[in-house]
Amino acid sequence: MSDQNNTQPAGASQNTNRTPSSQPTQQTSFRDRRAATGFNRSARTGAPGAFGNRNNRPGGFNSAGPNAGGNRGPNDRNRGGFGGRRNDRAPRDRKPREDEFSDFTSEVIDVRRVTRVVKGGKRMRFSALVVIGDKNGRIGFGLRKGLDFQDAVAKATREAKKTLIRINLDEAKSLPFPIDLKYKSSRIMLKPAQAGTGLIAGGFIRPILTLAGYENVYSKIIGSSNKIVGVQSVFKALEKFVK
Repeated sequence: MSDQNNTQPAGASQNTNRTPSSQPTQQTSFRDRRAATGFNRSARTGAPGAFGNRNNRPGGFNSAGPNAGGNRGPNDRNRGGFGGRRNDRAPRDRKPREDEFSDFTSEVIDVRRVTRVVKGGKRMRFSALVVIGDKNGRIGFGLRKGLDFQDAVAKATREAKKTLIRINLDEAKSLPFPIDLKYKSSRIMLKPAQAGTGLIAGGFIRPILTLAGYENVYSKIIGSSNKIVGVQSVFKALEKFVK
């Protein structure tokens, strides 16, 4: 009989800590429960004397030790280097000034219309080969594409300004020594000449030597008649005379 009275239906849990309804429950405030759990608000707000205060942490601004005085490590943000932020650095002028190229003259060597086959059809562009020089030893060339003629020439001119070389000119405005160079499928031969001879050159070689400042040179190119390869071979030869 006693076993039948102590049995409970399935799914029912036995709660031995339930407070009788006759005894009232003790109400505690949130502040009391927070104090009982050991929560310290000053650790979060950084009040003086708390561990959460930044100045009293190890390596803080008011602590003693190798990291005292607010020294920051190499991985800290906005540190400005190990010596601090440098405010004495002059601003950089990355773009070349236009007054530096005021005495330069440009020559369009070749302009071609090129097409590219894409999914929607063919896309047409222009390819320009431009040579610039100041007729005093500085010369450069650029090859770029653009949507139209003017855009391609402008891009090629900007590229030529970035690839300037300074070559040596003697009193006779001629080469210091002869050179015979083979580049890709072309062969270029340049030979010095006496004063009054003039430029013995034709095609795209003449404007290149003129913009470089030469007045008395013998020249000959053998092999490919491609202007791009020819201009590259001439510049490879002129690089031998770089100061």
